[in-house]
Order: sequence, then structure tokens, then C-alpha cells
Amino acid sequence: MLFFVGILLRLPFFINPVVPVSTEADGFLYQVFLRWLQPAGTFFLPLYPILSYFLLFLQAVTFNGLINNQRLYPQPNLLLGFSFLLVTSLVPEWNQLSPGLLINTVMVWAWPRMIGLYHDQKPAGNLFNLGFAFGICSFIYFPSVYYMLLLFVALAIFRPFRMTEWLIGLVGVSIPFYFLLVYFFVWDQWHLTSGIIPRPDVFIPLLPATVSGWVVLLLVAVPLLLGLYLSRRLVIRMLVHARKSWSFMIVYLVVAVLLPFLEGSGWISQFILAIVPVSFFHTGFYLAPRSKFLPELLIWLSIAWAVLNNFLL
Repeated sequence: MLFFVGILLRLPFFINPVVPVSTEADGFLYQVFLRWLQPAGTFFLPLYPILSYFLLFLQAVTFNGLINNQRLYPQPNLLLGFSFLLVTSLVPEWNQLSPGLLINTVMVWAWPRMIGLYHDQKPAGNLFNLGFAFGICSFIYFPSVYYMLLLFVALAIFRPFRMTEWLIGLVGVSIPFYFLLVYFFVWDQWHLTSGIIPRPDVFIPLLPATVSGWVVLLLVAVPLLLGLYLSRRLVIRMLVHARKSWSFMIVYLVVAVLLPFLEGSGWISQFILAIVPVSFFHTGFYLAPRSKFLPELLIWLSIAWAVLNNFLL
């Protein structure tokens, strides 16, 4: 049902495919990926929306299952997957192939491993793999390298302080850069090193200037803020590890929301980096209130807007 509902909400994107275009902020791995897809995409244009929806659906179902396994909600449900697909249908840019969409796949893999540090007796290999993954993500979209802050926050929340573990995480992040520099040196392409780390450029976007922008902002922000407030009812009776996991998700939300402000091109599409924690707290809002009138109202308003915006506008 989730699969077909997700397709129906974004059916126009399959009928009128959009070819992704890289920007200056996109990492070289993403640009290589687009060039690799270009021959098949030219021959079969719907390849791009099919691949984008496959990644979205995979992330939604996988993250939903992980949250159910961790028992972060009172009972297992599919609301998280539904919320993930519903929120991403509100903004056209979030249904297109982008660096943030690829990085979210890595984050869905990384998040349970970070909160799993609480029970990990030998975390060295896990820490190195997480750091290495975040280093690779920076080659897709450089600001994502700051996700390593999440790794250190996870160490601070879920582990007693051990300097060795923090150093292993740093080594994992630096290894992809080390091998890339070795490649440039061996093949005499040292001039390409200037493109690895782009020049810092903090960007402050303006408030939405259109009615549609304000509608999307309200449909995303209102359930998010109410979920952050009301989810205390869900967390208060949980075990220590579950409460720490909810706190860690708040940190994830803050970091993911701030990343698109570090570059000025395509920032709307890169806010998809925050979809994982946003859908998590949307689900908390759907479950926490005793009266379901307001959650159901906002769900139907979101569906109506997705249909109106995607099919008619």
C-alpha cells in the first residue's frame, strides 16, 4: 500500500521526467554518477524519476523497520514510512535525483549503527566504517562531511569517553581524502585538489515569497514542532536507551537543517537531508495526541496539497 500510495502522490513526475543538473556545490562523485547515468537516461528518460522513487521508498521502508526494531514508538506501525513518502511529495525538488537523496541512503544505514554504540562491546570497526561513510558522503555533497559531528555526539551520548574511539572516527573520515590525494599525486592531477573542498559560503535564504512556499513550510513545520513538543508523552515511559535515541534524533534534525545553509545553490533540494528526522517527529505527532482530529486533518491537508501542487499546478 505504501508503494502504490507513494506513486500516486507523485505520478506527474513519472509522466514528465526532470533530468537532474549538477551545481557547483555537488561533489565530484555525484557528477561522475550523473555522467554514468546519462547514456541510459537519454535513451529512457523515466529512468531518473524511477531511480529517485526507488531510493525514497527504500529509505522509507528501511527506516520504518529500524525504528520498529528499536521500539522507539509504543507499538510497531507503518506511519513513519507513510510520513516519509507524504512529506517528500510536498516539494517537487525532493522527488528529483539529488546529492541529498543519495546521502540519505547512507544516513538510514548509519543511524542505527550510531545509536547501537550503546550496546557495542567492540565499536572500533563500526566507528571506522561510520567515519569512512561520512568521508565518502563529502565527495557527493561536501557539507555532509559535518555529519561527523553526529558521530561524536553519538559517542558522547552512548559511550563513556575513550580518546581512542574518537580518534578512530577521525581516521575513518580522513581516509577517503588521503586515498584521493594519493590518486591525484600518482596520476599528476594535483591541480584538481582545489575542487575537493569548496570555498566556505554561508547562505541565508529569505522567507517564502509565494503562497505555495508558505503552504509547504506550514505543512512541514507545524507537525514537526508539535511532534517535538508532544512526543514527550511517548518518551517519558521508555527505557534509557530509547530516550537517548530520541535526544540524538533532535541533534540529527538540527545538523541536517543547518547543512544547506553552507552553500547557496540548490538549497531547497538539499533540505531533503532533514527528511529522516522530520518524518520521525511527524510520526510522533501522529501518535502522541489523545485526540486524532488535528493529526488526521494535517495528513489530509498534506495529501490535498500534494495532489493539487503535483497534478494541477
